[in-house]
Amino acid sequence: MNEEKDFRILYSLVALGVLVVSAITAYFHSLLALPLAVVGLIFIPFILVQDKEKYAHIAELAEKAMFFITLAIIIIAFIWIYTPMK
Repeated sequence: MNEEKDFRILYSLVALGVLVVSAITAYFHSLLALPLAVVGLIFIPFILVQDKEKYAHIAELAEKAMFFITLAIIIIAFIWIYTPMK
């Protein structure tokens, strides 16, 4: 159990790194990276409370939803990229 807590702390540090890098990128280069900073900000505390069953269940549902959203975005991107130009 203690080993799982260590991994959760490491995962939250990764989310913190995502937040820092995307915030720096959004500030210096492009605001397109700003949503990634918001996602990192949301996931830091969310990862730390994974030991509670309620939050673990919510995380599993969110993971399934994000999988289908990502799959839909990839499909739309491929259709958009490979559509013949008129």
